[in-house]
Amino acid sequence: MALWSELPNDLLCLIGKKLDIVADRCRFRSVCKSWRFSLCPFPQPPWLMLSESQLELLQPSETNKRDEEKEDNKEEEEEYNYNSRPPLRGFVGIGGGEQQQQVIYEIELPEAHQMRCVGSTGNWLITVGKSSMIHLLNPISRVQIDLPNQSTFEYGFEYGSDDEGLTPEWHRDGLLRKIILSSTPSSSSCKDYIVMAIHHPKRKLAIARPGDASWTTVETPVNLIEDIIFFKNQFYAVNCVGVVMVCDIGDGLDSPKASTVIEKLPKTSYWERKYLVECLGELLLVVKCVLNLNGDYEEEKEIKLPAYQTEKFDVYKLDFTNRKWEQVNSLGEYCLFLGFNTSVSVPAVNYSESLKKNCIYFTDDFTIGYRGLDIPGGSDMGVFDMEDKSIQPHYKGESTCYYSPPLWLIPTLPVK
Repeated sequence: MALWSELPNDLLCLIGKKLDIVADRCRFRSVCKSWRFSLCPFPQPPWLMLSESQLELLQPSETNKRDEEKEDNKEEEEEYNYNSRPPLRGFVGIGGGEQQQQVIYEIELPEAHQMRCVGSTGNWLITVGKSSMIHLLNPISRVQIDLPNQSTFEYGFEYGSDDEGLTPEWHRDGLLRKIILSSTPSSSSCKDYIVMAIHHPKRKLAIARPGDASWTTVETPVNLIEDIIFFKNQFYAVNCVGVVMVCDIGDGLDSPKASTVIEKLPKTSYWERKYLVECLGELLLVVKCVLNLNGDYEEEKEIKLPAYQTEKFDVYKLDFTNRKWEQVNSLGEYCLFLGFNTSVSVPAVNYSESLKKNCIYFTDDFTIGYRGLDIPGGSDMGVFDMEDKSIQPHYKGESTCYYSPPLWLIPTLPVK
């Protein structure tokens, strides 16, 4: 019988260099210790976590009803077959070139079943369920870390209102917009990170530290926060008109407050999304411009799909000294990943030409589009080329959901 662990190291190195698919590299390094050390660690590509498969949640007699009215579909999506296990969750490795077949890797992830994913930082997802429980979830190890319950926010759905009359779906879908982490926890016992959440219909800020029993409100000069980022050891936030704030969260003894860094952009639109992202040590503001393909919404009017579509992206760099925005026309060797995830930039060259430089990879987080129109989200995804302004798909299939569309999971460390 062949002893695979005793193959010559130079032969293993030769084989390893010919593996250009990440999944093959992972399998190669998992054979044994000698194979693992013969292939150097490598950056994992960004993964697109697909929406939970809705057909598998239905009773067998109901799977042929998917072409019925929209309301029937939405009710079916929330149904749960207690006689079967939750469906497998699909992950797609992004990149690999146009000619390479896109492979969906399915894993058991019951912890995310019927959960809404409100963020991801590094290897961790942030989920909220119908019970208002919020967790950090590592989809590979399936380790979970409890965060304070939604009920502990100072402000609920409305100031001073009683949230108990709301449905479980509203508790899952209606309060949280996004959550990010200051750093990626190395384990479930790690204590050196801080969590920040955008919550409430007026999109306010709150923070929590490991072990906290409740969320602490961050006082801000303006509300309607659109995105947050941990940049140079401080949290920054941007609101819907482009006002950027820096947060002084202190040591936990004083009330955290935010102050204005720069006033709003010269022109903004309701049909935009704004993101903060670090790239080469600079703080960038990225504006996603969205087209309304149905005109003015009327309740009796039939919604034509797609109802909205990303048109372009504008990128600005913050000049902290002069407190002004400078337009950015190229990302150079870098590409951006935007959505419900913590916005990040990555050097495309690190991924064996599987990613396109000077591009923006985006998912569908335009909630006022799909949730406001009561349609499934996830159809407006793609890759925007900063040079020729074109938009191409990054996922060749279809994955939509009323409450939790696809989002990025971007590992922060190489496989070891």
